Amino acid sequence: MRISRLPTRVRLSGAVLVVVAAVVLALIVATWPAQTDDGERPQRPRRSERAVPPPAPAERETTAEPERATYEPKQRQPRPNIVLITTDDQSDAELRFMPRTRRLLGAAGIEFTDAINPHPLCCPARAEILTGEYAHNNGVRHNDGPHGGWSAFVADNEKENLGPWLRRAGYRTAFVGKNLNEYTFAAPRPRGWDFFSPTGERTYSYYGTTFYNDGRPRGFGDKYVADIVRDESVRLIKAWAAEPEPFFLWASHVGPHAAYVDGWRSPVPARRHAGLFGDLQVSTRAKASFNEADVSDKPPFISRRGKLSLVKLTKQVRDRARSLQAIDQANARTIRALRRSGELDDTLVVFVSDNGFLLGEHRYFGKDVPYDEALQVPLLARGPGIEPGTTSRATASMVDLAPTFLDYAGVLDDVRAAGHTDGISLRPVWAEVAPVNDTSLIQAGTSDPEALAAFGWAWRGVRTGRYTYTRWWDGFEELYDRRRDPGELRNVAGQALYRGVRRELRRRYERLADCTGVRECEQQDFGAVPSPR
Repeated sequence: MRISRLPTRVRLSGAVLVVVAAVVLALIVATWPAQTDDGERPQRPRRSERAVPPPAPAERETTAEPERATYEPKQRQPRPNIVLITTDDQSDAELRFMPRTRRLLGAAGIEFTDAINPHPLCCPARAEILTGEYAHNNGVRHNDGPHGGWSAFVADNEKENLGPWLRRAGYRTAFVGKNLNEYTFAAPRPRGWDFFSPTGERTYSYYGTTFYNDGRPRGFGDKYVADIVRDESVRLIKAWAAEPEPFFLWASHVGPHAAYVDGWRSPVPARRHAGLFGDLQVSTRAKASFNEADVSDKPPFISRRGKLSLVKLTKQVRDRARSLQAIDQANARTIRALRRSGELDDTLVVFVSDNGFLLGEHRYFGKDVPYDEALQVPLLARGPGIEPGTTSRATASMVDLAPTFLDYAGVLDDVRAAGHTDGISLRPVWAEVAPVNDTSLIQAGTSDPEALAAFGWAWRGVRTGRYTYTRWWDGFEELYDRRRDPGELRNVAGQALYRGVRRELRRRYERLADCTGVRECEQQDFGAVPSPR
């Protein structure tokens, strides 16, 4: 409390001074936050316990063009905050290196063991998150080229994406970290974000990265990139927890993506973690698909490859695990900030990687291929309506995230009525009151002129709970029965036994290839999954 200075002419007796001091001390003690048994401050009152006036997001608009009319949410306040945390190129198996994240999100919420990104590449993945749409609808098919990068995204989605949608719904919105590929600070500031701070210069250097900082580009000295994303996230949570509006925060981490420091190399860990995992071995060596002995049934893209160097791969695997440690710590700090601010119980927190990653399976190191290690991603969530300690085998997809967030915000129907989003809301799924369609469209774009001219994509196909079918741009087909062949070692596309299966999966692919909207893309009833005969 502020105490005004008394005029110097006023003379107080000693007794009066004692009384005044006692009153001041009592007021300070009464207002000082108590300590909990674990040494942390108690939570602030939950959002549902606070009076919440109606939001006025239009007053916060920072773009020159006026914002559209705000949505009228189906449910009234309180609506939960939403915190999305993403990593870059993390395989599902690498979640084992993040014990805090597994405890604070997985054990305290739900883990999807068969979540996928149907377009396993960085830029298309982020476009799917922002739009809830497949690449043939949002226009972002690749990292670069005529159908890739930031320019492809803003061409069709600048006004209609998760930021503007949630802002119209009355949310404060923030983005911190890695953006879509080819983004630069020279690009116009996108609408829909109260705080917008993507990385610009030295995104993949891990140290010395510059952030947009809401239009005032800022370097953070010699600070590690994950620590910057962490501290900016915590700062926003503390600031916005005191406000009546709910908030949406996307913390987009760079790790464990390869680093660019005078050329591409393995990820750069935080210095405090550089000495960890010195004895870590390549766990994928135990797979039959590791440095696969016979790849003659794979497409030329794979079959021409030699075996990978175990020494080089070991270096990569260790640095990838090291780079995840700072993110694991950041996730714990984010949860702690939500708890201390009183917002944790009223916040949906989702953790996911943009795509999976192959670590030597099929002689391949990377992503953007139709094999399960690239398609599957770690997906954890905690928050309102989620039973702690839940596990789901439902095939949740990256295009389902935006519809889920919009559902919590109470405006999913409004956005769908305007012709947007292809995915489903996962709220009924983790409440176990709705099934997930068994068949998902999978695809990958390309910047190769020959492939663009011949097919427009690198490959496309479908994935079901049992099968993966892919058609490459040159006509090569792959079909794997993952129930009988979980390592995807035997391409059965040409086998007579699977002729009917291939025919049915082709039909499903053709039905989904140009799908639009949730009814066509995610809610088609294809009937029973075929069996080989």
